[in-house]
Amino acid sequence: MTLLLELNDAELTLYRGAQVLYAQPGAALLQGGAVVFGRDAREQARLHPQSANQHYLARMNTDPLPFPSSLCANNADLVYQHLLELSTFASEAVVISVPGVFSNDQLGVLLGIAQEAGLEVRGFVDTAVLLASHMDIGPRTYVLDLHLNHACLTELALDDELRCVSAEELTGCGFTSCVDGWVNLIADRFVHQTRFDPLHAANTEQQLYNQVFAWTDSEPEGGEFEVVVTLTDHERRVSVVKAALQEKLAQRLSVVHARLPTDATLLLSPHTACLPGLTSALSDLGISMRTIEPDAIMNNFAHHSARITGDGAPRLTTRLASAGKPVRSTTSVGAATHVLIEGHAYPLEGNRLGLPQQGKIGTKGVHDGLRYELIVVES
Repeated sequence: MTLLLELNDAELTLYRGAQVLYAQPGAALLQGGAVVFGRDAREQARLHPQSANQHYLARMNTDPLPFPSSLCANNADLVYQHLLELSTFASEAVVISVPGVFSNDQLGVLLGIAQEAGLEVRGFVDTAVLLASHMDIGPRTYVLDLHLNHACLTELALDDELRCVSAEELTGCGFTSCVDGWVNLIADRFVHQTRFDPLHAANTEQQLYNQVFAWTDSEPEGGEFEVVVTLTDHERRVSVVKAALQEKLAQRLSVVHARLPTDATLLLSPHTACLPGLTSALSDLGISMRTIEPDAIMNNFAHHSARITGDGAPRLTTRLASAGKPVRSTTSVGAATHVLIEGHAYPLEGNRLGLPQQGKIGTKGVHDGLRYELIVVES
């Protein structure tokens, strides 16, 4: 059986059929003559910032590391060491699914490193195309896939086959950026309520980040998120309502809204949709969306494996036969011109309210504790 390696540094995942063999974030911690990867590295990164790196998989090049070690001098070295660790779980050949923003040069570097690490690579496939190859596709359909330091927004089209039209890298809305926004919000609450800033000490900063990471992995029930930090046996705690965290997330995701046509449909990759508050934040921004099923990438790969692997040298597949059907254009909800807050209408364009400059009529949400609705005001 050919394995599937999903190259997303938010969670680098290796599948054998329906079985997950390996799943770890693309984070590394250089410790002398060794490297620690994944969650273990992430949970120590604030304690050893000069030894931490979480950009190597996305960059996929030979640029030197800012603080090299005897084992790793550049990004390619870190990629090699991480794939070497992963290769212990891969006894069969692999296909690698990659984001549409990867260049041919990056694919070449990846292929060489993977082979050097002992992986038999049988082909590459566009992740968004593979994820969506079972879904109905409208004329303006996009896939949003969050990575660690950016998001990949891929436009799809379905005619004879499902294909990638274009892919764009969106900065400022990757997983790390979303977590940083929450951490800063929580740190501000600590300062206001306890007069203590947890970001001024590496130990308490790491405690704060680790609790946010744990929250993203399994969001607890209830309307509040409680965080506890301990320094010199002195415990401090604050609670933050999830609505405030969702509002902070919507600020990070506004770049997605700005890139989408008003009548677009957004498909969310499974791990993207799992980020707490993400679907609600996108809904508040007026984005129409659907979530791709969690097992879609495994099931779709089983269906398309023969075509992707093919014969001869590994190649990149950017179009696949689809089990979905084209969805014809329907009358879309019109674009809003104003936002209605407490009976007063304010123009969206150029607004200073912290809201997006555009959106769909009827979109509702909460901003700074005030409920709003997007409307149209005829001139």
